[in-house]
Amino acid sequence: MSKTLLIAGATGLIGSTALQFALKDARFSNVIVVARRPLGITHPKLTEWTHNDLLQALRNERVDAVLCCLGTTIGNVGGDQQKFIHVDKDLVVGLGRWAKALGVPVFCVVSAIGADAGSRVFYNRVKGEMEQELKALALPVLHVFHPSILTGPRVEKRTGERIGIALGKLLAPLLPARYKPMPHDVLAKALLQATQVSMGGTHTYLSIRALAAD
Repeated sequence: MSKTLLIAGATGLIGSTALQFALKDARFSNVIVVARRPLGITHPKLTEWTHNDLLQALRNERVDAVLCCLGTTIGNVGGDQQKFIHVDKDLVVGLGRWAKALGVPVFCVVSAIGADAGSRVFYNRVKGEMEQELKALALPVLHVFHPSILTGPRVEKRTGERIGIALGKLLAPLLPARYKPMPHDVLAKALLQATQVSMGGTHTYLSIRALAAD
């Protein structure tokens, strides 16, 4: 049975890749993108909900699964921690509340290795708080992904991430599998695969490659 999938963050590396795969995937009859502006593409399966405020773009229409790929960097928001929190936590949790209110069966979110609400590291703390608040919503099924540094053709410049990827590749033979740089398409495939997993509760993925290969 084909499903309706909603993707938030479809202009980013992971979200855009997941969108490309979903539009070709027979498991999804409709793909809705929530975005601030039109993507500039057309497809028979694609619907766009646009508004400058992403949460205002949401409609009172139930979907079968949500992929939340929202995220930014502190550099992209000019070092403003509150703007970072707005994107990486507030918008994500707001989307979760919408999904909960409409009874969306499956919610998938991209978080990060090291996410911890009690961390002294700002990035890790925000990601951890985001996860904590999503879990408190008691969504029917919540899939949380903790990818390592992602490789792929990003549009925006992420100097620190590029350095991390280079070091990760150099040290890859010595690293546990979960810490090795991850191809962006592997995560995108795993996210789509998780939408088919309807076992209740929260599921946190540290080993993502195995899911993508299913």
